[in-house]
Formats: sequence, structure tokens, C-alpha cells
Amino acid sequence: MPVTLRDLLQEEGLGLRLCTGTAGVERVVRWVAVTELADPSEWVTGGELLLTTGLRQRTAATQTAFVQRVAAAGVSGIGFGTGLSHPSVPRATVAEAERLGLAVLEVPYETPFIAVNRLVAERITAEDHSAQRRLVDQHDLLVQALLSGEGLTALLRVLRRACGCEVAVVDRHGVVLAASPERAGALLGPPGPAPASGIGGAGALRLPVRVDGVVTAFLCLRSAGPAADVLPYAVRLVGLELARRQAYLAGRRELVGQVVEDVVRDVIAPAAAERRLAVFGLDPQGAHRVVLGRLAPEDERSGERSGSGRQEAERRFARLDWQSAGRPDSPEPVLTAVVNRYLVAVLPAATPVEEPARRFGAALSGLDARASVGIGGCYRGVDGLRWSWFEAQAALTKGHGVHGGDPLNLPRLLLSTPDLPLKELAAEVLRPLTRFDQANRADLVATLHAYLAADCSVQAVADRLYVHRNTVRYRLDQIERLTGRSLQSLQDRFQLWLALLAAYPERQPAVPRHD
Repeated sequence: MPVTLRDLLQEEGLGLRLCTGTAGVERVVRWVAVTELADPSEWVTGGELLLTTGLRQRTAATQTAFVQRVAAAGVSGIGFGTGLSHPSVPRATVAEAERLGLAVLEVPYETPFIAVNRLVAERITAEDHSAQRRLVDQHDLLVQALLSGEGLTALLRVLRRACGCEVAVVDRHGVVLAASPERAGALLGPPGPAPASGIGGAGALRLPVRVDGVVTAFLCLRSAGPAADVLPYAVRLVGLELARRQAYLAGRRELVGQVVEDVVRDVIAPAAAERRLAVFGLDPQGAHRVVLGRLAPEDERSGERSGSGRQEAERRFARLDWQSAGRPDSPEPVLTAVVNRYLVAVLPAATPVEEPARRFGAALSGLDARASVGIGGCYRGVDGLRWSWFEAQAALTKGHGVHGGDPLNLPRLLLSTPDLPLKELAAEVLRPLTRFDQANRADLVATLHAYLAADCSVQAVADRLYVHRNTVRYRLDQIERLTGRSLQSLQDRFQLWLALLAAYPERQPAVPRHD
């Protein structure tokens, strides 16, 4: 316990005597200071027991002024040494101290000031040691709870006992990750995204938890109370556990992604695919839908991020703390995976897709405001996963935000067949254009994309690319000359369109028409 003036009065070895009323005797003594200055207020910080012999306090006026100044400075009390400058504590000192509610202790001649100082220092040191010991013990309990195998649940149980109130950990979207007791989710108030920090729903205190420098969750509690000192450590442990979860999720996503990629490319036998998917809790005979998310392609970002910034975004993309099923320990068999540039979620037919897709998009938009999410149709079996994938991939071409996919069309069905060398043929068809663009920093491929997407309207291409119509016509002439194909021919248009679709699946131009 902190040392108070009453504790010093009860110390028989000091022989101190209270000269004023009992007002102020419960004040805590933070330190002891000795002074003979007429105005020591500049040299105290508050909470000190101020010892003096009153050397410069010869008149009632100076004695009264001294008490007023030190009281305004916030000292805990005055220890007046008698037998030197004054035979007893001056009446003016006592009267003014009583008026201000400041305790005055008489320090007899036989008690040196250093004895008072030493006793207070020893008590403060003992109290600090005891507080540090309690803090270390609480740290140990929190670590042991985290390592017990129960994760955040055990950690919050210990923290609840320490702070004496309900505690919870919620993610940025308001989803309760753990709570003690379970009803502590009421700390959040109305469902929805959590505030940045400070006071949240129902007066709960929200402390941000960062992983890789990004706020991924909040530690929520009613009041810090006696556990205020341990809260920063608890926040770091919560961050450590969430980082561990992210690392586990990233590794699992990589393994799932290998299976999903093999299924999409159709390079694995259906029976083997079913066995491998079942290992991750997915019913291979059931109906599922695929949700794809990706950052905006580099050429759509207008230099918003480049170099290390882009790499950092992609690293966090792979470790995104998104949970489609809400609680990380939910038994619902929702798979997430990373396949090349895509973050993938496979949702069972019974799972409504709108809310998970919205959270998916919100998580991605934190990395890139132009991120997009595509939702595929719901199909049964391993082949159904492949069909849903291509529908979701087509939906990504609609721009940033969340978009549903259209039913699989013939070109997409062709692209979903890995036995056809479409990418190789597409590269061969487009090679004259890509070489010309690289050598001359031109935009023939982009112009061809825009031309077919605009139903072959020169004016629409000019408006989209911010160039003159004659510039568009000149580029179209170059495309015909380099590829040896006529843009007036429906067959040639279709071949160029299919080549673009195979080479750049993220960008789907409109089906070419023959006017």
C-alpha cells in the first residue's frame, strides 16, 4: 500500500505529532523534500511531504504566505522541525494550514529529517517492488493462459479476473473473436464496424490491437480498474495470438490454394480432388459457390502504389485477417485460399453470400480502394467449383466493388478447359502488338481492348482513352497491318477478342458484333 501521512504519524520511531486537524492525513506521500526557501513552489511537483525548520519564516505574514504557496503547489503536507529556528510550530502556520485543509506534522529536534526521508524511501521502494511483482505475476498468468491451448478464451478469462469486469476481443468489422464471459459481446453495442479506439458501445473501452502495424482488432472492457498497468501487455499478447492465427491461416490458404488451382486447371483426377478437399472440411459432393477477390491490376492503379508499397500490399493480401464465417472457430466449412493473384473463398450453398462478400470486399478495400470481389454461381461437385470459379473471375471484370457473376458463357467454358492451348495461341496472335507496344511505348493492345469493349465504336474509344478519333483510326490501321487481320471481318474480330480474353482474363471485352 502507498505510504500516507497517517502511516508516518503511527511510526513510533519518528515521534511525529499532528498539529492540525485530521483533514489531509490520508494523503499519499510520493516523496520527501527539504527546503528553507520562502517560496519553494517552483521546486516541487506535488505529493511531497515538505520538511522545513522555518528559517525564513520569522513573521506571521511569511508563515502564512509559505503555507499558501506550498498548498497551491500540491504538497501532501508540511513537516515542521522544531528546536532550531522555532521552539514550536508557529500558530500562523497551523491556522492557515487548517483553513486550507493541509496537515502539519511536528518533527521533534531528536528526529533528523533524513530519518523521515529514509523511511518514506524504503516504503516507496517496497511498494514499487510489490507492484512490479504483481505485474510480473499477472504477465506470467496471461502468458500461461495463452500457451494453454485455449488461446484468446483463456487469456481473456485471466484478464477478466484481473480487471474485475467483462472483456472481449472483436475484429474491425464488429465480429466477436473471443469474450469472457460469452455474453460480453454486449460490450459492442449495435452490430457493425468497431470505432477506431476510445469509448465504444455501452461505454466500453476499446484498445486497438495491431498486427504488422495494422489495426486488426480491439480489446474491449468496461473499465481498466486495477488492471490498468497490465493492459498494454495484454494488448500485445492478443496481437501475438492474432498474428499466429494469421500465419496459420496463410499457410492453410496456401495448401488449399494448391488444391483449388489443380481443380480449376483440371490437372487432378476427380477422386483425388474429392479426397484432398475433404481433408479441409469441404463436402466435395455438396453444392458450393466461389468468391474471388483481387487488388486492382497495376495498369488500373495510376501509380497509386509502386515498388515496395505494392509488394507490402500484396504481402498483407496473402495474410488478410478476413473470416467469412464470423468467428474463427466456427464449425461452418468455409474455405479460404490464395491462388496466384486471387484471394478465394468457397462457401457452402446454405451460406448466404451477400454479407460474407461484403466483409470480403471491406477487408480488401483496406489494402486497395479499387479492389474487386466477384461472386460465382452455386454448383455441385468438383466440376461445379471450376464453373463457379470462372463465373467469379468474369465478375471481377466489372470493376472495383462487389459484383455477381453471369452464367458461364461459351468463351469462358473454352478457357476453363486446360487441354486447349488457348494462352499459347493468344500469345502468338497478339505477339506483333505486344512487341510493338514494348518497343515504342504504344497502346495498341489497350486500344484493341477498348475498341472491342465499345462494340467497335471509334468515338467511344476516343472518349475512353482521351485521344482524337483520327488517333484511334491510325492505331486500328496499325493493328490490322501488324496482325494481318481485318477489323471489318467478324471472324478476325472474334479471333482477336478470344485472344485478348485468354491473355488477359481479368479484362473481358464485349462480344464483337458485325455491323
